Amino acid sequence: MKKIFAILGLLLCFSTSVFAVDVNVYYYWRNPRCATCKKFETYTQNAITKMNDSTVHYQTIDMSKDKNAVKKYNLYTKSVVLSKTQNGKEQWKNLDKIWNKVGNEKD
Repeated sequence: MKKIFAILGLLLCFSTSVFAVDVNVYYYWRNPRCATCKKFETYTQNAITKMNDSTVHYQTIDMSKDKNAVKKYNLYTKSVVLSKTQNGKEQWKNLDKIWNKVGNEKD
């Protein structure tokens, strides 16, 4: 989770620039929802809450209802995606390494 905080921190730096429009953290899920998936959703929510920053927006999204995002972000499984839109251009990162951190919220 430290790495998630670090990446969120970098996005937050971008969000304070004059031209930043949005910083979003998306948790994409689909059924069935296993205990691990729910754990990552909780980890992500906790990280955003601890930041206590109104410029960072968090949203959970059912992958089955957002096929465009699945294609756009190259999603193949449940994922956390960080997105920053600046000057009409989106930069994003899929935190696909979260599955390696399942047993360690602090990392």
